[in-house]
Amino acid sequence: MSVLGVSTTEPDHPGAELGADTRRLNPDAAAALAPYAGSPLLDAGQLNLISLDAIATRPRWPVRRDAVHDYAARTLTRHLAEQGSFLRVSDTDFLVIMPGERKFAAQARCLRYLGEILTYFLGEAHPADLAVRCVSAIGAHGLEARLVDPAAVGVAAEREDREARAAEAASERGAPFTAADGTRVRVSCVLEPVFELKRFARIGNRIARRVIRMSDEVALSAVQLANLSRADIEKIDVATIARGVDRLRSQGQERELTLIIPVSFTSLSNRGSRAALAGLLGEAKALVETGVICEVRDIEAVPQTALVEATSLIKPYCMFLTGGLAAAPGPALANLKDTNLHALSFEAPAQVGGDAEFLGWAREAVTSAKRVVRSAMIYRVGTARQAGLAAMVGATHASLRPAATR
Repeated sequence: MSVLGVSTTEPDHPGAELGADTRRLNPDAAAALAPYAGSPLLDAGQLNLISLDAIATRPRWPVRRDAVHDYAARTLTRHLAEQGSFLRVSDTDFLVIMPGERKFAAQARCLRYLGEILTYFLGEAHPADLAVRCVSAIGAHGLEARLVDPAAVGVAAEREDREARAAEAASERGAPFTAADGTRVRVSCVLEPVFELKRFARIGNRIARRVIRMSDEVALSAVQLANLSRADIEKIDVATIARGVDRLRSQGQERELTLIIPVSFTSLSNRGSRAALAGLLGEAKALVETGVICEVRDIEAVPQTALVEATSLIKPYCMFLTGGLAAAPGPALANLKDTNLHALSFEAPAQVGGDAEFLGWAREAVTSAKRVVRSAMIYRVGTARQAGLAAMVGATHASLRPAATR
């Protein structure tokens, strides 16, 4: 499937676990582990086995066994502290239990602890000797466990950490905040269906946002938004995507083709905020069928070269780039020509005298837009009939004004 002729796919991530085997338990350990046999810790990957086979195969193992056990216990006690526990379950295996740790982070920590033990007794820790197993089942006499791949664990742990931080950041950045001028604001978002007008086929949603002043629950005007600081605008952009992604997830239905996401030129022109936006755009992309469309806003007075630079840097994260205008396009749009923008988008006037007046407005707006881009998208037209009229004068996409605001 495609939107404006483009479709994308995502590669799968490699796993970090190898084949499973069974490790025997000593009788005391078998009794102690009985309560964990059906524990959710197994599914969460929070039970892992550290194996000292590399030391046990050396000639001096019978003499050093007690010293190795003692050092391993002291090492695990020091590192785990109050964050977990451990139990020696056989002559060469220690079970490490980390209830509060993520799966691959737990495996990475076990690999690090085992490496420390091996280095102490053998002088170095070869990757082939780092025998850590993720426990998947506990039986009466043994543990079923899969040997993990140290290299894959490192990659998986980094990805796991990025995803956790992104989720936490999205939650935090979606919360209300105090702007630089002392105004307490919050971002309100809804998903608004967007239609391709030639067939009146739905292509997905756009994130329609309002920035609400919390003291009186009034939405900030375009002028008030433009007067916010760079940092405030960046927070609003990030909160918009985070809330839009949450809305998309909560729908629990078949995936839409695409999602149109508004971001400001101010945020795109800053390296730090651009990196944060890229992560959230990737998260949104994973929730739709073909990809996301990035709608760059606040571009009316931006020099052409600056706009080209900013859109080029964000282009790899998006399927298409559109320009979002605060008002209907007029003749002064030369700076938007040849700037990577595929379309211009703008809202229809809330109050219009009738179909004839709307048709005149739409014809003028679409004609102006198509002097610099291929497509024109009109948001919040009053009726399906007006959407048809917009199509007659060359508009390519539209959304309908929510019934409550018509």
